[in-house]
Amino acid sequence: MHAWAATAVRAVAALVATVFTPALAAPAALAAPAAPAAPSKVAPTTPPGITLVEVVRDEGGGQPVLLWYRPGDSDGRSLLVFDRDRPGVATCSAACAREFVPLAVAHGARAVGDWTVVRRADGTRQWAYQSRPLYTWAQEQVPGEVATNVGLSEDGATIPDVSPNLSGGGQKEKPLLPPTGWHVARFNPSAAVALPDGIRVAVLPSALAVALTDANGMTLYAFDGDARHDGQTCTARACELRWLPLAAATIALPVGEFSIVTRTDGSRQWAYRGRALYTYAGDQLPGDVHGAGADQHWEVAALTRDFRPQGVAVTSLDGYGDVISVRGMTLYGGYPFEHRIGGRNQRDDFTHNSYRKGKELGPNACAEAHCLELWRPFLAPADAEPNGWWEPIARPDGSKQWAYKGYALYTYAGDKAPGDHSGQAVYDFVHPDGDYPNFQRLMLFVNMTHVKAGAGVYWNITKP
Repeated sequence: MHAWAATAVRAVAALVATVFTPALAAPAALAAPAAPAAPSKVAPTTPPGITLVEVVRDEGGGQPVLLWYRPGDSDGRSLLVFDRDRPGVATCSAACAREFVPLAVAHGARAVGDWTVVRRADGTRQWAYQSRPLYTWAQEQVPGEVATNVGLSEDGATIPDVSPNLSGGGQKEKPLLPPTGWHVARFNPSAAVALPDGIRVAVLPSALAVALTDANGMTLYAFDGDARHDGQTCTARACELRWLPLAAATIALPVGEFSIVTRTDGSRQWAYRGRALYTYAGDQLPGDVHGAGADQHWEVAALTRDFRPQGVAVTSLDGYGDVISVRGMTLYGGYPFEHRIGGRNQRDDFTHNSYRKGKELGPNACAEAHCLELWRPFLAPADAEPNGWWEPIARPDGSKQWAYKGYALYTYAGDKAPGDHSGQAVYDFVHPDGDYPNFQRLMLFVNMTHVKAGAGVYWNITKP
């Protein structure tokens, strides 16, 4: 099928689906779709103890802009790679390793996916990502400072001083950047996959996975039956109009784990690991995964699956899009209040946030008894480990709380049923009165956001 023809088919199918199957719009909160088939076995995105972090440009006054993704250690620190290392071989000597510390592999941890284990000359084990050994840098004091500096310098943006000295004393002489021969490791799963033209790899937060998309960024789904008879195996109404085969060009040849299926009408279709690939007419924007669970024969074409705490899922709220929930209850983050051009209640607001601010804030979004009556920490098990976007952080009472992309998460006492989100867009100002700890908390917010009048917390639903 020619590219223009495939585009026309997509447009017609989407129109028909919209007119005759209104359920294809973004589903309401906690709608009950058909039970999906058990997901195919795929590797986890990260092993325990490895975090994933968004590197953003956060200039204040607007939504932070995503620059790229990076792996981090268990505390979210920048990870570096060394030019002199060879694939699977670490050459940083014992003297070198005092400044550039090899990322140690915990006892019992095993290689998984793009994550392999390197045996060093001294017998210790070190993590490698896509065969490149990983290190932390002893000079980095604020987790992620080096990676953020690199991202901003590439983007031509001003690099702020992120000194942990909250009193404001002393500016750095120059931004902390890796020395010659060292580079910040980036999370780039597509680098390890041989891809045909027209197929991409993307981080899909709403799918809690790294998955395949078409050239336009639309999510691809894998089919568990015979592509020549997919219209007969659907259990949902108008299935053949909802699932659109990913056309392969007449001259296309198999690439890596991608093969080509010939359909009964003679057209050619891409398949991955033997499973035919489709887009879903109900997905309107890149990153949408409304086809997940819509029919038992299709699932997101995931390369790896992200870690998530027990009970966590992505649900959809009318007007707000996808949100993170636990056992159906909406999860919220407490974000440092700052002035934002265009407001704070747009659909994509708080999709990307400053990881540094979240780490610095820790559990301080809600630490007092009166606050905890309304905002209930999403507690983590005592033995929880950081993994991917999730990190357990310590609360003042000694318990552990889950943080997502750097920010501690809470449920809201005012939400009575799954899908409720009455805690959305709540302001909680920090007043400059009371005891000294309260004043310290006020100054924490002022130094993070430079907002003096009205400093405090803005509660927002947690976007995936």
